[in-house]
Amino acid sequence: MAKKFDVTQAQKLDAADRMAWNNPHDIVSAVNVPAGARVAEIGCGTGWFTFEIEKAVRPRGMVYALDMQPAMLQILRARRDSWERILTLPCGENDFELDDGEVDVVFHANVLHECNEPEKHLHEVHRVLKEGGRAIIIEWHWADEESQPGPPNTQRLEVDTVRGLLEGAGFSIDKVEDVGPYHYAVQAVKQ
Repeated sequence: MAKKFDVTQAQKLDAADRMAWNNPHDIVSAVNVPAGARVAEIGCGTGWFTFEIEKAVRPRGMVYALDMQPAMLQILRARRDSWERILTLPCGENDFELDDGEVDVVFHANVLHECNEPEKHLHEVHRVLKEGGRAIIIEWHWADEESQPGPPNTQRLEVDTVRGLLEGAGFSIDKVEDVGPYHYAVQAVKQ
């Protein structure tokens, strides 16, 4: 069974030192989240990427911030004060409270390696995307040393594994690139 992030460690998700190696502005810019898009952020946690995604989709876009852990959504809601274009929604690992073809982009950072059934999970991503919509999957590179942040190598997914999972769920791979020193992004299009 894949190990989920421990909500009691939520403060680590917002640690200032994380900005140096997992900068939300730089990563959201690198993957080109378009203005006006309806974006489902799966596994939003406490909102590390949520607010940058919201800035990117302005003035007419929308961010659906989904997480399995109610405590994470509660933390995000408390920070959301004047952010009108963020809607928090509970979800299951393979069940999102979104209609078929509802979103333009699914943004997925540091989550796929936690999925027990990544194939089913990505089929659900495919379901909620409109035709031609993009899945953006950000995951951890293989760690060269134990001092690197993130999960142990036994929980990380190699780029080729993610590519294969996406292709098996009905996506075509558009782009693979490094985003920061410890992460890669695979962008795929719904066929």
